[in-house]
Amino acid sequence: MHRDRNPDVTERSHDVLYGRPVVRTSSRNRSALAGLGLLAALVAVAAGDTGVGRPADASVGQQAPELTVQDIDFTEVAQPGSLCAGPLSGTAPRIIALDGGTSPLLDESTFARLEVADDIAYADLDGDGRDEAVVHASCTYGANGVEDSVQVWTVRGRLPMLVDAVSGAPEEVAEDSAFPPTVLDVDVDGDEVVVTFTHHDDGDPHCCPSRATEVRYELDGGLEVTGEPRTVDLETPA
Repeated sequence: MHRDRNPDVTERSHDVLYGRPVVRTSSRNRSALAGLGLLAALVAVAAGDTGVGRPADASVGQQAPELTVQDIDFTEVAQPGSLCAGPLSGTAPRIIALDGGTSPLLDESTFARLEVADDIAYADLDGDGRDEAVVHASCTYGANGVEDSVQVWTVRGRLPMLVDAVSGAPEEVAEDSAFPPTVLDVDVDGDEVVVTFTHHDDGDPHCCPSRATEVRYELDGGLEVTGEPRTVDLETPA
């Protein structure tokens, strides 16, 4: 039985609200939205911890003004342990605390560590007149290993709330790449989330993909692929 290598990472660094998993009837985008499993894990975390999902002091929260999503420092918001479950040799912690966008070392044998990029993108993705935040979290491990999560967050009252997440490229994008695609860039264009994934042609070394594929998502209840993925050549350094 593996013991927790770093018990401190189970302490949350921020109260968080977790949205219910989005139920989709279309099979077209299921592979692109593997983040549904992540959302189910987040709900389980919320249900198992009475401190998650509500302010520590409700009376204070009622008097204070509501926050906007731009007020949240996502480099300090705790993430679910499931984001690093694969690379860990033992049981993943329920919650991973962050300090300045980086977690403590989670596994000495795989060097697994969770990181959240500080270049957050903002846009009104659902047309309600309020911006959402698009956050890129990644679990790095080994020499080149990485597992990505592209997340959409909003604010409910004074708490950040995860709306939906994408944890992998669409199936057709993944099948066209010699190595599993990873996230190169995350941005917004109007009301769409734009994720650029690596694309390895046959013969490309793992370190150096020669192409990239852009996938666009819209927030329609959950994140849904819109349009066709677009693959382009990457510029070769001089």
